[in-house]
Amino acid sequence: MISLGKNKLVQTFLCFLAFLLLYGLTARSDLQSTDEVAVFASGISLESRGNLAIDNLQWLNNIPDISIGQLGYDGHFYTKYFPGNIILTFVIYGLTNRQNDQPYFWNVPQNLNPSMGNLELAASNIGARMALKANAVFGALAMTALFLLLNLYFDWKISLITILLVGICSDWWYQSRGFFSEVGAGAFLISSLYFAALEQPYQSSFALGLSLLFRPTNIIALPIWAKATWNKRRTAIWSGVGIVFGLIILAFFNWTRFGSVFQFGYVNEGFTSNVFIGLYGILLSPGRSLFVYSPILTLAIPGAWLLYKREKALTLLCMWTVGSYLILVASWHNWDGGWSWGSRLLTPIVPVLGFLVAPAIEYAWRKRGDILVIAALAVLGFGVQIIALASDPIQILVNSVIYGGINYNETIATIHNSWLVLQLRSLQHWQICDLDAYTLRQWFTSCPWRPIKFQLFPD
Repeated sequence: MISLGKNKLVQTFLCFLAFLLLYGLTARSDLQSTDEVAVFASGISLESRGNLAIDNLQWLNNIPDISIGQLGYDGHFYTKYFPGNIILTFVIYGLTNRQNDQPYFWNVPQNLNPSMGNLELAASNIGARMALKANAVFGALAMTALFLLLNLYFDWKISLITILLVGICSDWWYQSRGFFSEVGAGAFLISSLYFAALEQPYQSSFALGLSLLFRPTNIIALPIWAKATWNKRRTAIWSGVGIVFGLIILAFFNWTRFGSVFQFGYVNEGFTSNVFIGLYGILLSPGRSLFVYSPILTLAIPGAWLLYKREKALTLLCMWTVGSYLILVASWHNWDGGWSWGSRLLTPIVPVLGFLVAPAIEYAWRKRGDILVIAALAVLGFGVQIIALASDPIQILVNSVIYGGINYNETIATIHNSWLVLQLRSLQHWQICDLDAYTLRQWFTSCPWRPIKFQLFPD
């Protein structure tokens, strides 16, 4: 049983509340990609009709270069995505939807279907908007788990500074404003690591099991649970039931849709052998580098070495998790994550990298030159987040590539036309109603509703 002192409990609650408010107020609460549409519609279908079928979106799958699922064994159409955000949509929408409310519509881009216009996805606009803030909860949970983990090894000042740098100066903020599944995967992954550090095998196992519902690739983090059981050996082996529980839910989810526990609904998608190209892309390319969107995470490199000197096993565990994720993402056929801002596919390991940042901050404490470097990285990272908040990055990319004639590959491989530079250029004509946050826009009541003209589809 975990025991938190009164002061620590207050600090933990305030940490969660502060990030929940930040991520919730700045959440997009809008659907930007067909991935999000498919997941959201599945959760609404589960709450409204008691099944996962999204037959009203099957037409999307017939459009070239789009794949959001396939027909199940019962002839109905199901999404290929994982159950984590689907379940949370079901829960939040069920708790917050209102009778006699205006419906929630998805404005179907004309390039997908010029005659469809607005497609109703939910009967309650209020419930739908609240459900689309799901990642704000997971984002806050991750920063809280990271704070508790840091407190085991560092004083409260270093812990507080670290979570602020990771929480508002890295890509974690942007991803927590959206609806993709990587945030939930990262939240439960860092929670599992926290419980492992406490040698709480059951809690670590269940947290890891829950993370699998968002990203089954989190199975590579099994060594985290192994650490929690290491000193307890046979008495803790049964704690693996939490991981088994997650795998059973995944299997049942697949069987319910496609009649096979091994069928996720992905067609002609998988891993490739171009791992070095992928590694260059996710680490060094101007348009997708983890260190471009989250420069503060460069401190994880010296931080890992500093932590290794005092916590060898824990450092190796973190490095295994990070390294394995880098290889997995770099090997994926679409390592850039499609038309989605930032280093989306690496989001689950951002809190782990944040933990490795803390030793570097501790080492630099009271060293003026080092602190100035950290401050510069923090300002750069915070600036990137504000730039992304100022205006919808997807719309900017669409305007530049579809209507502006810029090759999409240039937004990844070149500096002058990288996505971040395109976003900066767009701010020349910025207006307050361009804010990429539904609640903030609502505060400015004169802002008109602006449908997205074109959407593309990360995978």
